[in-house]
Amino acid sequence: MVNHGYPLGRSLLSIAMAMLGALSLVFPLPLLTQDMVDSERSLPLLGDHPLEERLIDGMDEGIKKNYRGAIAIFTELILLDPSYADAYFNRGIARARIADYQGAITDHSQAITLNPQLAEAYKARGKIYWQLGEQAQAIADLEAALALFSDQENLVSQREAWEQLQTWHGNP
Repeated sequence: MVNHGYPLGRSLLSIAMAMLGALSLVFPLPLLTQDMVDSERSLPLLGDHPLEERLIDGMDEGIKKNYRGAIAIFTELILLDPSYADAYFNRGIARARIADYQGAITDHSQAITLNPQLAEAYKARGKIYWQLGEQAQAIADLEAALALFSDQENLVSQREAWEQLQTWHGNP
């Protein structure tokens, strides 16, 4: 079997990718591309923010369904770096899990302000708007997410957004 130059082998990379897939069930992650993989270690990179390890700690708390603990960690990150869009986005996800929908909308909106390319934030905010009966805002957000996913060539998320829009428009 060819390991494509990855010192740790394809099996470890497959395990790491599977773990990220499980993470994304709770906290959506961007679709990984080859330039997001460290070829020396064969492990996916989520970004280059200095507080990233702590962000992952918060995501771990979310996976354990300790949403209040996750919110505390994401809030800590926001206090350390108020421009950290991913911290706002993930706190919004955790807030939605405890039915703090207005707090979640506020966090997703701030994440979008800080990083207008964060398609997942539009998608998450749109789903909350839909739950709150604000269909026009929900559709606008999901359409924005769909366009960004298309631009980013994130085909999986693009299809999910398109299917969600079809459902909302009554065309399953």
